[in-house]
Amino acid sequence: MAGIRTTLTSWHKGSILRSLPPRAVITSLPRGMTLGHPYDEEQQNRILNKTLELLSQDAPLKPIILDEE
Repeated sequence: MAGIRTTLTSWHKGSILRSLPPRAVITSLPRGMTLGHPYDEEQQNRILNKTLELLSQDAPLKPIILDEE
């Protein structure tokens, strides 16, 4: 499929698994901390980089579930 590659990062596993976006990363973090804990640049970079890596892959992909706490 031609077009703009997109990806989604979310903490809400149920919504993502129902809607099945072309590429998605699901974190186990609380609501409001989808990309990581405040001031935790290392964690935020890990999550963001994993999300951006998906853009290099052809969709659809199974959602990636990250075990971030």
